[in-house]
Amino acid sequence: VYMNQGKTAINTTDYLLQASDLDSVAKSSSYTIEISQNRDTINIIPKQSFKPIENLRLYAAGNYMDVSLFKSTKKPVSFNLPKKKFKQQPGFKSQINGWQVEPMKDNDSVWTYKTNLDPGNYQYLFVVNDREIRDLNNKDSISNGMGGYNSLLQIDDHQKDKAFLNLATQSGNRFTIDIQKPVDKVLVYLGNQKLSSDLIKLTPEQITIDIPKSNKKRAYLRVYAYNKFGRSNDLLIPLHKGKIITNTADLNRHDFHTQIMYFLMVDRFKDGDQLNNRPVKDDSVLPKVNFKGGDIQGVDQVLKKSYFKDLGINTLWLSPILKNPEGAYGFWPNPPTKFSGYHGYWPVSNIKIDDRFGNPDALKDLLKEAHQQNMNVLLDYVANHVHKNHPLYKQHPDWFTSLYLPDGTMNTEKWDSHRLTTWFDTFLPTIDFSKHDVVEKMTDSAMYWLQQYDIDGFRHDATKHIQLDYWRTLTHKIKNKIARPVYQIGETYGSPQLIRSYVNSGMLDGQFNFNLYDASVAVFAKDNEPVKRLADAMQEALTYYGDHNLMGNITGNQDRVRFISYASGDVKFDEDGKMAGWTRKIGLSDTTAYHKLEMLHAFNLCIPGIPCIYYGDEYGMPGANDPDNRRMMQFENLDQHQQNLKNKVRELIHLRKNSMALLYGITQVETKGNLLIIKRQYFDDKVTLMINKSDNPMNYQGQEIPANDYKIIKQ
Repeated sequence: VYMNQGKTAINTTDYLLQASDLDSVAKSSSYTIEISQNRDTINIIPKQSFKPIENLRLYAAGNYMDVSLFKSTKKPVSFNLPKKKFKQQPGFKSQINGWQVEPMKDNDSVWTYKTNLDPGNYQYLFVVNDREIRDLNNKDSISNGMGGYNSLLQIDDHQKDKAFLNLATQSGNRFTIDIQKPVDKVLVYLGNQKLSSDLIKLTPEQITIDIPKSNKKRAYLRVYAYNKFGRSNDLLIPLHKGKIITNTADLNRHDFHTQIMYFLMVDRFKDGDQLNNRPVKDDSVLPKVNFKGGDIQGVDQVLKKSYFKDLGINTLWLSPILKNPEGAYGFWPNPPTKFSGYHGYWPVSNIKIDDRFGNPDALKDLLKEAHQQNMNVLLDYVANHVHKNHPLYKQHPDWFTSLYLPDGTMNTEKWDSHRLTTWFDTFLPTIDFSKHDVVEKMTDSAMYWLQQYDIDGFRHDATKHIQLDYWRTLTHKIKNKIARPVYQIGETYGSPQLIRSYVNSGMLDGQFNFNLYDASVAVFAKDNEPVKRLADAMQEALTYYGDHNLMGNITGNQDRVRFISYASGDVKFDEDGKMAGWTRKIGLSDTTAYHKLEMLHAFNLCIPGIPCIYYGDEYGMPGANDPDNRRMMQFENLDQHQQNLKNKVRELIHLRKNSMALLYGITQVETKGNLLIIKRQYFDDKVTLMINKSDNPMNYQGQEIPANDYKIIKQ
């Protein structure tokens, strides 16, 4: 639990099947607690003596569970503009507030914006007379990716002074951890129970831990430590019957850290059954945004031909297959066109499969084949909204938010200022999840897919636009009613704080890390972007989501310009990516872009999290933004550049799948000039990724890395 500065509320059902099961709690003297009458909430109020890590023990149903509590690291920060120079009230916008303009306050001789921030990097701008300006008192700035610059605030987190833990040796049920920097205390959790201090020995240079005997097929050890500067990195060690797993062959598809994900848009992947082809018959719909025939049967055929297995993929993410409308909706002016629901994100049913995508038997066949190949299948699920033709909207209009705001303006595409009520379009009503009876009904619809089909999890669309109550209710139902492991990953564009607020034991396992993706696109696609930007984004991810997070690290997705088209220069960073795709043919004018994309793959496959390949990125499919980034998949007639990239991606995936260091190892990130070094280690298994973004060869510990290239060393 990441604590607030003041009171922090813990939902007991994030950890217990029923709140009424809670018997009592055990706590330290460094905080006080308040337990609600129905025992569903525990408020924790930290005292001055609160350590960087504390523990809360919950006794329930004859057993107990320990919850680690991480002290808040927020500090007060103020942004100021002199009133003498700026007479009119200015505004402030930043990553902190979702880039919404907020008025600055009058504070004697300055205009000020005050907030509390965790250590890290924050981009921001002032708005004066409707004009954006940088902070003249701050020399630090960073490219905004669109041809301009934002001011950059950097708050030091004393990373160099914190303890660092490294897995050293293991034998039998004992293992050791080497320590860099002093450690004040170590906390070790086996599953969700803290190990007795009798099993932990701490010296200035090393930690020795004895693992209790167990017959449990799978368990995980988590190790935390801290000193006066804060928390150390964390360790995660998988166990089989109490023994440390050191061979990837002993892992399986339910060990979610082993996932290598592949996202495909069903309609644009493979036409496996031409009998279900039914494009919208409307001349106002251009072919680029009409159904093209891809279906579940086509995915199954590709699966049976071992395409994914040969590449090394072990998790498929299918775009939504919910029933979508028959007609045409929306409008794009240049060239004029309406749109079909080929993408699947306009549901008119929450439980029926669109027959243009397949049928229940086809989905069951696909799941059976995938599981025989030791693969997971995730379903893209749309909970936030429905299409206006959905029976639910007609029968229960009170279950939806209003299309209009109180001032009469239309509430569409207000992604941050009205993120929980805004409509994606005038024909896509947003469900009002502030009503718990609506939450109950709609989570039952999501549960239908887990109960009727053997799917392994969800990718949840538009996560940040849905109240937390929905995610808690759905996850609680999954824990109570579904025996198999279920992985849930969300989609949230926003600050790390907002993204993390949906990730915990009672909600989602992870979310896609778009902030890291933005940094990686800038660094790998542009020639002059320093690697420090990517190193900072990496460190931010480790700080906010943990060293062994289940966040998604993407090569691209259906809402972004294809990486390779940025890298080749065929799409410019400062142009409208959608307009580019509609008004000209996007090809590939610079073949060096293939190697840049290879470096992005290498990066994603060497860092913590779940690497996710957008279909076609394994060979370098070009494309501007939606819908040009949704071309039909190409399986044959790849040119030499495409085939070489695909072969390299296969090699990189093979490396990750067979390395405990890349799946469960510690992570160290450093830069040396324009050289980025990422070290991973799991006991004797060591992997080092070195990325050289300079125009000259560079040396690191006896290894030469060619200019604008990368090298991976496995020991």
